[in-house]
Amino acid sequence: MQISQATSSSVWDSVAARDPRTDPWPLVHSPLPVTLLFAFYLLVVALGPFYMRNQKPLNLRGLLVAYNLSMMMLSSYMFYEVRRQDCSLLDKNLGTV
Repeated sequence: MQISQATSSSVWDSVAARDPRTDPWPLVHSPLPVTLLFAFYLLVVALGPFYMRNQKPLNLRGLLVAYNLSMMMLSSYMFYEVRRQDCSLLDKNLGTV
């Protein structure tokens, strides 16, 4: 009982100590959205094979090619921005004013 109370207390302490600048960010303001997404993921993993057992495999080749291309473009853009701003990933003062 004490372990669950300590865990619950430490979780809510970390939620209360959040950075207020991240409040408008999605999935950051509260642990509820991430918990719901995790529950949905578990539901899909558990029920997906049951649903697909008598189905033909889906043809996702075009969708996956588009996804991979978009991820390559996003990674290239992020690399370009980091190099353009001459940011060092090892800089300890990254993001300070």
